[in-house]
Amino acid sequence: MGELGLNKIFGALLASALGIMFLMQLPNVVFASGAGHHGDEHGEAASLSEQMCQKFHYCVEVAEAAGAGAAAAEEVFDLGAALASADLTRGERLFASQCSTCHTINQGGANGTGPNLYNTVGADKAHIPGFAYSGAMNNAEGTWTYENLDEWIKNPAAYLRGTSMSFAGIRRDNDRAAVIAYLAANTANPPAFPEPLPVADEDIDAVPSDGELIDGEAVPVEGAVVPAEGEAAPAEEGAAPAEAPVEPAPVEEAPAE
Repeated sequence: MGELGLNKIFGALLASALGIMFLMQLPNVVFASGAGHHGDEHGEAASLSEQMCQKFHYCVEVAEAAGAGAAAAEEVFDLGAALASADLTRGERLFASQCSTCHTINQGGANGTGPNLYNTVGADKAHIPGFAYSGAMNNAEGTWTYENLDEWIKNPAAYLRGTSMSFAGIRRDNDRAAVIAYLAANTANPPAFPEPLPVADEDIDAVPSDGELIDGEAVPVEGAVVPAEGEAAPAEEGAAPAEAPVEPAPVEEAPAE
């Protein structure tokens, strides 16, 4: 084989080796370039954030205040108001569909997988003699208040860790209130429903002493004396009486000559 043939073989081997090396390094090149691109973006974003914090020194405090405002804006469930307007018929249907598999509620009813629930509201948490409550329920303190029942029915496992009750819970507020009201209806002498939450006082504009403001206009209250058009307003008690207006004297005409 001549020198030219050897050079061709050597060149082919070298090209193959270079090709293999290129293919091996190709993924690293691709991903490294991508990482560098994202890194540039994050670096730019970080630099912008630093610039904002340097320019506006309350960047952290503003973020915390926004989070607090969002939490304050979250609607609070008014259990007292929900119980006062609860639909007992709906509560009975919900009990039949979601609770009656394990519980009875009639007076003197037998225990099932769960205890009989007659006279539950206001009772101790493990109050049925002889029923095999879980250890967690036997050790639970307190009574079944309306608030406790609301938390229990919402998520039993979260309310009482270690309970053997596998019920997932009722997440809709009004549905829970309907079931609790139905339990109260099947309790002899149940406790009174909790009071609804107080309504926040709204800012009241200044009101005139003899009336109230409606749509920005003063409206007299009942019993207030309103002067007729052209009359003077009545004097306040203890004030000096207003002097009567003096009529001008008539002017006599001079006799014609």
